Amino acid sequence: MKKRPLFYLFCMVASFGGLFVTSCNDDDYPGAAPDEITAHYSSKLSDGTRANLALTYSGHELIGKSVNFETNDSRTAQLTLQCILPHEAETQLTGISLTPDGQGGYTFSGDATGSQTGTTFSYNGTVQKGKLALDIKNPQIPANPLVQAKDLNFVKAGVVLRIAIGDMDLGELIEGKVNEFLKAVLKDISFHTDGNITASYSGMQESDWKSSPVNLVSFYMTDGNTLYVAPNVDMIIRQIRLNQAVTRADDNLITVLPKVYALLNQWSTTGLKLSYAENSITLNKEELDPVFALLKVLPDAIRNISIGEIPGLGESTIGTLADLSSLISDLSLTLYFNVKNAG
Repeated sequence: MKKRPLFYLFCMVASFGGLFVTSCNDDDYPGAAPDEITAHYSSKLSDGTRANLALTYSGHELIGKSVNFETNDSRTAQLTLQCILPHEAETQLTGISLTPDGQGGYTFSGDATGSQTGTTFSYNGTVQKGKLALDIKNPQIPANPLVQAKDLNFVKAGVVLRIAIGDMDLGELIEGKVNEFLKAVLKDISFHTDGNITASYSGMQESDWKSSPVNLVSFYMTDGNTLYVAPNVDMIIRQIRLNQAVTRADDNLITVLPKVYALLNQWSTTGLKLSYAENSITLNKEELDPVFALLKVLPDAIRNISIGEIPGLGESTIGTLADLSSLISDLSLTLYFNVKNAG
């Protein structure tokens, strides 16, 4: 009888030991532990060699973006997409099942809808310690007039420009220069169902039309008359650098890229607001203020482009307009189009 307490003590120790072993088994993950893969993943140019996100959108590489990945148990996860879908600052994906890939990481996939815009898409990816790969497939923004028109041929530009010095109306003068410039470099613009904008363009000293790469600029319409256009600044800067390497262009533009980045990055989240009417898109003064700030940091080769004689100011340039921006009382730029292959 005296031995029974020792027996009970042995049973208790064995029970605690079993709990301890079970607890250890709970941490025996089939791949990376939660704290090894829960992280912020980014593909911005500023990350340099620290970039740890490989992202594709509609089958094409997309840089300049970031994703938060969180998991508590390496079985289910949550993804937060940051400025990846057009006009969505954040898109949260929850309850994502993780499948071990046999190499220390996990795979995942699913279908989702953007909570802010209603954009639908599929996704699949892999995550391992220090790296996330994500593919956003078949994204579809809601139907809108520009998606229905899709391809628009550029016809002409209209400019309203008044300066608060005797209420000078310079629109007609500037309009001619703007049309001359745009007709030389812009042929048409296409609005795609995934939110991409592409264009047929030509360099100032080139005769062949080229198609712009995807994922440089996206768009979204909040209603039938309001359009937001968001530049992917990192993608654009990288493309400029690639073009510069091919053409051996002057280094002046590359020198000002950091300043351009800082000025334009404010548009990359919500986008640049424009007004849409049938076959025309208009940009108003309040949205153009950052453009004047941009003109002030552009190379002299661009600032010194002549825009002709301005009454009271003499021979003037693009740089002159930038310097006079605080005096502009009214300004708008309208691009007019025809629907390509209509009828």
